[in-house]
Amino acid sequence: MRRNANWIELTAAAFCMIGAVGCVIGATSDSTAFLRAWLCSYLFWLGLPLAGVTLVLVHDLSGGDWMATARPVLDAATATMPLASLAGIPAFVGLNSLYAWTHPPPDLGNAFYLNPSDFFLRYGTYVALWNLLAAFVLWGPRRGNSPIRSGLSWISGVGLIALGFSASFAAIDWIMSLEPTFWSSAFTYAQGASWFNTGMAAVLLTIALFEWPSGERRQHMSDLSKILLATTIFWAYVEFIQFLIIWEENLRLEIPWYLKRLHPVWRPAIYVSAGLGFIIPFCVLLWAPSKRNRAVVGTVCAGVLVSRLANTWLQVKPEFTEPPPFWLDVATVLALGGAMVLLFASFLRWAHRLAPAEAPIWTADHG
Repeated sequence: MRRNANWIELTAAAFCMIGAVGCVIGATSDSTAFLRAWLCSYLFWLGLPLAGVTLVLVHDLSGGDWMATARPVLDAATATMPLASLAGIPAFVGLNSLYAWTHPPPDLGNAFYLNPSDFFLRYGTYVALWNLLAAFVLWGPRRGNSPIRSGLSWISGVGLIALGFSASFAAIDWIMSLEPTFWSSAFTYAQGASWFNTGMAAVLLTIALFEWPSGERRQHMSDLSKILLATTIFWAYVEFIQFLIIWEENLRLEIPWYLKRLHPVWRPAIYVSAGLGFIIPFCVLLWAPSKRNRAVVGTVCAGVLVSRLANTWLQVKPEFTEPPPFWLDVATVLALGGAMVLLFASFLRWAHRLAPAEAPIWTADHG
């Protein structure tokens, strides 16, 4: 089978244009609905570069032969960080339309943290830190697929700690503070795992689409599938534990958060999130041969991406009495996603990791 490398770029550009038209229509007719829909899209696509940075930093500390296959795709994912991190600006310019704490009641005890000036200061800090780590991942002193030399591995360790803390506070600022009286110490773990699974699924899907893994590459795909399986289990565990603890405590400040999401209108999102994001990956990827099968891995990863999008909508949209219409959600996902995928694919081409347009990039390997 032969396909041109530029088909994915053309498709991404087309989706971006279609989504942009929808965004313009939505922003013109209902700017508040557009801001809410854009926030969901931003939170979803941010997982791609965050996972890319995380995996490279982890590899610096642990090593692993799988990087020989994953490196070009992880580099391309990391290269989307400037666009992904700054994409929050269109949503946050309308802060008053998103967050109730911008006009807080007198008895709101955490107003010292939840206020616009500190919010934007923290957002700028996250953007600066994440782009600095992305630059370290892309241009750090590494040789090919090898980890960074041992004398500098402490930088990767510190970077992982900084990334973990910053992503946790970002989850609090951007998602959990939609309900300013709600608090859960497990929430940040679940959101961090969700972001990582989004990027990990996108990386593995790319490897499955553009490679015919055989021999060593097939084993690398299996190793990466194990990482995805482990993190989907972790995500499901944290989500369940959070629900169980809040259900047992039955506190007035915590229960309403779940009551909104257990409403019948949101049940399809729950089923998609749990089914495609945990049950199917768990059942399929536990079987060793499936982790070495390109079609199976690609299908599972596509399902995980759909589940993470449904989970993002489930976290954000129930907080609004008038959530954005579904077509506007789709438009924002296509607009930002098309731009992200276009940048992602362009970086792969620039790095000469994909073959030129006139050469085949899918070649069956019978070795």
